[in-house]
Amino acid sequence: MRHDLSSSNWSVRSGGPDHNLTTLMYVRDAAGLAAPTDYPLPPLAPAVPRRAELAPHATADAAEAWVRWWDKAVLSGSGRRFMTPDGLVPQPVRPEPGTDLRALYDAVADEAREWIQARYTEFYKRMHVRQATANTVGKTVKRLERELGRPSAPFDLTVRLLPLDRRWGRRMDVDLVVVSESLWFDEDACDLFFERVVRTLM
Repeated sequence: MRHDLSSSNWSVRSGGPDHNLTTLMYVRDAAGLAAPTDYPLPPLAPAVPRRAELAPHATADAAEAWVRWWDKAVLSGSGRRFMTPDGLVPQPVRPEPGTDLRALYDAVADEAREWIQARYTEFYKRMHVRQATANTVGKTVKRLERELGRPSAPFDLTVRLLPLDRRWGRRMDVDLVVVSESLWFDEDACDLFFERVVRTLM
């Protein structure tokens, strides 16, 4: 399900846990990949059990390939599509066949799908209870409009959510941010993070 917050000249689009990115994170955490990125990337929550039988494929090559996979998935157009709890989802871009990373993906893909579905159920229950918090970004935009004394310039911002174990957020592109659910549902933290983002768009 996609959630749109908008006025006549700006829009903020979000949905439940991002299926593609969460799948990549599940592979990383289940395999215990030492997969560095240019920024710290916290683990999923609830914690994904590390599977010892995956160790033969959790190689340095797999870790490097995971980083390339992640970087591509973050900015991919297909990754900005959203999944409904009972709808179809875009399949993650699969790693190259015959590689250690593909072996890891194939080993956990089914369980990752079930794990993500459970997170979707939790997310939408939380959304139902906390509808007011879901509009925090819209409140931030309107507050800045009052502060600036003018309507916002047109912008279209996509927010991709991850079920991480802490409050976390990063701007990946001019019109794209990835944030943890815990940040998204924390009104003060959400306002602080998105103020810096939307101010540059307004």
